[in-house]
Amino acid sequence: MKKLTGILMAVCLTSALIVGCGQKAGGQNAQTANGQSDAQTESQTTGNPSETGDGSGEENSAVQHCILLAGKNGTWLLADRDNGNVFTVEIPSDLTDESGKKISPEILKAADYVDVYGDGIMLQSYPGQYPGVSKMVVTGEGSEDELKQYQDVIDMVFAESDTSEVPSAGVVYSSSLGQTMSLMSGPANYTWTAPLGDSETDSSEDNTVTACGLAVMQWEDLEKMAMDDGKTDFTVSCNLVPEKVTVRRWSADQYPAGADDDYDASAEGVTVEKNDEGKFVIKDVEPGYVYEVTINWEYGDAQYGFVTAKIQ
Repeated sequence: MKKLTGILMAVCLTSALIVGCGQKAGGQNAQTANGQSDAQTESQTTGNPSETGDGSGEENSAVQHCILLAGKNGTWLLADRDNGNVFTVEIPSDLTDESGKKISPEILKAADYVDVYGDGIMLQSYPGQYPGVSKMVVTGEGSEDELKQYQDVIDMVFAESDTSEVPSAGVVYSSSLGQTMSLMSGPANYTWTAPLGDSETDSSEDNTVTACGLAVMQWEDLEKMAMDDGKTDFTVSCNLVPEKVTVRRWSADQYPAGADDDYDASAEGVTVEKNDEGKFVIKDVEPGYVYEVTINWEYGDAQYGFVTAKIQ
C-alpha cells in the first residue's frame, strides 16, 4: 500500500469551521492529524512565513506555492509544493494569471501550479481547510507524475461512499516527518452484505460475501507505519462511517506468527475512542508492535493490520 508522508488522507471534506480558532503563520511545516485528532479545529500555520505579500503593496499575506490536485463543486484540493501539506480551499474571486489578468475558475484544472495568498490560518480539520484565502495566481502547470504522488489522498477525499464491497481503510497520524496518511493492509477476514441493488449480483440472489484467511499476525508484508518514539494517537479513516472499531496488538518480535503459535493468548487490547467529530481514534500507538484493527459497519465487518517502527 502506498504511504504518503506529510500529506493528508481521506475522507471528510466538511469538518466544522470554528471561528476564532487559529494561529498566524509561523514555522510548522506539516499538518498534524492525530495527536490532534483528524477533525479537531485547532489550527496551524501555512506556507513559508518568510514570504509575504505579492509585490503589489497589499497587506502582509502568507503565500504558498501549490499544485491543484482535484476539484468538485467549487472546492479544490491543493498540495503545498514546498512541504506536501494537503488542504482544501474555495476559489477566491481574485483569481488571475501571472500578468494580473483576471481568469475564470472554470478553466482551472488538475496539475495547475498556483500561488495562494491568505491570512495564514489553517483550520486543523481533515483535510486541512484554508478559509482565509484572498487571492490566487496561476503560475504554471505541473505533471501527471506529480499528481500520482497524491493519488491515494485524492481517491480518499473524493471517493463516493460505496456499499457494494468492503472498503479500504487507513490511519492518519503526526510525527517529526509531518503528517502521514497510510492505508492499512487489508481488508481480510470479512463478512459483507451489500444492500439490494448495490451488488453486482442480481438483487434476487444472496448479497453476502465471506472471506476467511490467515490472522493478521500471519500476514506477509504488513503495511509499516514509521513513527516517533513514545505514544501517538492514530485516527481511523474510511469513506464509510464505521459503527465500531476494535484493536489488539502484539510485540513485533512475535511477527510473523507460525501456524501453531498461540498468538491470541499474548494479544493486548488497545483503547479506541470517538473524537468530537465521530471519528475513531486508536489511542497511544507505540513503535514496535503489530496492530490488528477490526472495523464493523452496518453492512458487515473486516480486519486490517499494520506494524509500527521507530523513525530512523
